[in-house]
Amino acid sequence: MQVRKVAVLGLGRFGEAVARELSRQGVEVLGVDGNLNRVNAIVPYVDQAESFDATNPELLASREIKHMDAVVVAIGNNFEASVLVTMHCHELGVPLVCAKALNDDQAEVLRKVGADQIIKPEEDMGKHLALHLTQQSVVDFVELPDHYSLRVVKVPDDWAGRSIAELDVLGKHRLSIIQVLRSATPEEGGEVPLEKIPLPAGNLVFQAKDQMEVIGHDKDLDKFHQ
Repeated sequence: MQVRKVAVLGLGRFGEAVARELSRQGVEVLGVDGNLNRVNAIVPYVDQAESFDATNPELLASREIKHMDAVVVAIGNNFEASVLVTMHCHELGVPLVCAKALNDDQAEVLRKVGADQIIKPEEDMGKHLALHLTQQSVVDFVELPDHYSLRVVKVPDDWAGRSIAELDVLGKHRLSIIQVLRSATPEEGGEVPLEKIPLPAGNLVFQAKDQMEVIGHDKDLDKFHQ
């Protein structure tokens, strides 16, 4: 499923960061928080921002939440509110409900009321840091359910000049390439933008310093980095 429209419910530090990054990636974002100051702060960075009580199912329904591709429940310390909002979004038929949890107990409750994906910011950042320190080829990491992960990895140096078909990435490494990230011509100011090549064909030839976004089982991903 391609995510084009996302509602972020809760605009604390975590929710604000999610909303801003989604918007930067070209996703249409609706930011929601009961705190008007937080809403005003996010206005310059998202398509729409509103202040209302997201625990009220009628208000959620009136804001067309059910037409979102995904909802991120990023409510901070009020776990009861997080549970209610997650449940309401699930009942509204949102295709993907992602909910923030502080621990395993909260995660279990949120799954039971309809969360499709659980986000544990501190745990995820801990894994991110550990991978960064121990596996230098990993430059980004996102945990997926059932021991599968999506990672952005550096293409091995000896792959430069060889095609995806020749390397048989899926057959030999059991990794599915989502997209290739390639350094483009530097812009003014010295920044080097990334050219994104989604769903690359088998005849794509890797270049030096390419990166690729891949999905695979954690065991296969770890083996790839050995």
